[in-house]
Amino acid sequence: MEKIKRADNHLFYKGDRIINFRPVLCISLSFGLGIFLSFLIGYSAFWLNLVVIPVGIFLLLHKNSAKSFHKILFVLVLAVFYSIGAISFVAKISAFEKDPEILGKCFVSGEVFEIGDGGSRTILTVENLHIVTEKGVTVFPDGNMSLYLYGDSGQEIEIGSHVVCECSVTTYDAWAYGRINTSAILSGTRYFASVNSENLIISEGNGKSVFVSVRSRLRETLFSSTDASTASIAYALLVGDSGYMDQDVLQNFRYGGIAHIFAVSGLHIGLLYGMLYFLVKRLRIRGVLRVTIVFLVLLFYTGVCGFSPSSVRALIMCTVLMIADTGGYQYDWLNSVSLAFLLVLILNPVYLFSVGFQLSIAAAAGIIVLGGHLGRLLSRVKFLPKKLASALSVSVSAQISTFPLLLDSFGYVSAISLVLNLLFVPIISAVYSILFLCMLPAILFPAAGTVILYLPCLLLQFAVTPILMLDFKILLICGFSFGSAAILWYILLFLVSDKVNLKLVPKMIASGILAVILSLVMVFQNGTFYYDGTITVHSYYGDNAVIFKSDDRTALLLVGSPDPVFVERLFLQEGVSYIDDLIVLSETRDINTAVPIVLKFAKIGMMHVWAKSEFVDTFQTLEIQEENSFFRMGNSNACFMGNEVLYLNFLGADILICGEEVNENLPDCDVLIAPIYEEELFSECEPEVEIYFEKTEGKMNVYSAGDLQIGLKNDIIKVKKAE
Repeated sequence: MEKIKRADNHLFYKGDRIINFRPVLCISLSFGLGIFLSFLIGYSAFWLNLVVIPVGIFLLLHKNSAKSFHKILFVLVLAVFYSIGAISFVAKISAFEKDPEILGKCFVSGEVFEIGDGGSRTILTVENLHIVTEKGVTVFPDGNMSLYLYGDSGQEIEIGSHVVCECSVTTYDAWAYGRINTSAILSGTRYFASVNSENLIISEGNGKSVFVSVRSRLRETLFSSTDASTASIAYALLVGDSGYMDQDVLQNFRYGGIAHIFAVSGLHIGLLYGMLYFLVKRLRIRGVLRVTIVFLVLLFYTGVCGFSPSSVRALIMCTVLMIADTGGYQYDWLNSVSLAFLLVLILNPVYLFSVGFQLSIAAAAGIIVLGGHLGRLLSRVKFLPKKLASALSVSVSAQISTFPLLLDSFGYVSAISLVLNLLFVPIISAVYSILFLCMLPAILFPAAGTVILYLPCLLLQFAVTPILMLDFKILLICGFSFGSAAILWYILLFLVSDKVNLKLVPKMIASGILAVILSLVMVFQNGTFYYDGTITVHSYYGDNAVIFKSDDRTALLLVGSPDPVFVERLFLQEGVSYIDDLIVLSETRDINTAVPIVLKFAKIGMMHVWAKSEFVDTFQTLEIQEENSFFRMGNSNACFMGNEVLYLNFLGADILICGEEVNENLPDCDVLIAPIYEEELFSECEPEVEIYFEKTEGKMNVYSAGDLQIGLKNDIIKVKKAE
């Protein structure tokens, strides 16, 4: 009797194993593992092959199977992809660091490649750089520079313009603040500087690329056809560039968990693919020609969107779907995502550490692994329409799979995102389709742009008005992180899915055990109950903060004037909504700048200032106490030793926190926290523990390690990386 072929038997996997074998998935994971281990241990990752390959071959030969040759061959294929991944990552980092490190005043010239709106400043990305240092050394780096432009000179800057200025240049490192600097590496931005727009000389450049020209024309058409607010949202929706949006508006989309509509991904590429496929079918274009036409249009659109990882991933998946449909093959979603994962990493291995890429892959993989099974379960619920069950399963799967990444990357997850995605995404998808179809005639006939784009822009305004009116910040899940426990989370999701062919009872037992382990790891990783109090030290390119927590009291100490984005993310990550005591170690003007920023994101019980600082109290709703000598700060005794130096005894430990300006005759201390190591300061204080905000060779610093946590318990001081 002929054996009945399973419905899911496939060219790429076959059988009834506990986990079905998928070569494409294995190869992709092998390539990604090579990149990840190379990130951890550098070139040493490559030499692991010398151990893994012989052991793998020995085990396969030991079984004496007739299929051993094919298995050995596949092991060698995995080893090759693993090696390529490891080598490509190290090579990419080396290429980024090839440009010399530059620090200090320089003359800079180059061509504007990209323009972004950073709120109170314009961000120019400049390429084809020509840098002359203070010492007269001329450098022609391959990397780009980010110019943060302040003020308004009245000059018009366009993409392709040539700019010249004198500015203080700083170099981006490949690793900064405990993580790889993905945004800088992926954009090829090696340097950054701030400059007043009045000091910027602008002249006509050498022109733009095709993709940049189309992008510029699209932006000009939108902004000349409707109001700036609607145009900025429409532009972000079409090409994934939210740099022109008001940052408060964009943040509310993030709080609602729907900011992914501004990252060109499967939603956008899928809608465009559907429209194109419908068109070519109506025109009766078949076979290879149909695939070629649709692919080239999608490729061009992806180029206009800057070849973002999410758009490239969606392009690959749609292309695989087209080829499978044309060739009559069964389409396997998991293999498609795996292939997209592999090809994007081949283009640039650093994408593995990009939050956008991780979220894109996690959402797609979650929908594939969990969506179908969850959809079938929901379809059994009475009175629940099938379409609603399907939409709910997709949304829930994406939310669950991206939950740890969102929490660890941004410090919060929206508690209402599931509802908003179910209600808002179908509406915005329809608006996007209409807007996209109207953009081509509007670009071709700009004089009629206002008329052509009137309806789609009106629909967009109606669609986003509820999002703009409501405040979703009160509905955020925050104050803890997953860290390494995220691995257990994803193993648990995979285990409960239908991709693991276990019977119900063994699956429930295994899932229960894993859930308990995950819960315990999360408690010990985020809990501070085993300490009498904690101090966390945070920094990001000159924004420095120290948070003290003990007995339900929170004190915040800022060094310098902080950036609002830094403060907001810090408060969300640490779960800070009320500050009992605030101190700003800085000059008076920086204190006046810092206080409104802090008040925007948290309430303040009391602010302490040094009596000799000549600080003028202009905050009528804030209680401010001038301190001449020792004073109580929560459970601590504290004392100002200058404008930028604070001494305090926190739970028996002597802590000294310094800013840029340091006085003489400082006391000995147990813990010293300062911007950077200075021999005179160290010898004067003789600390037991040193922590520095900025890069300091051979010393514990936030720049290298990331946020640090100091735990105090019975006169024992323990320092570790903050989760």
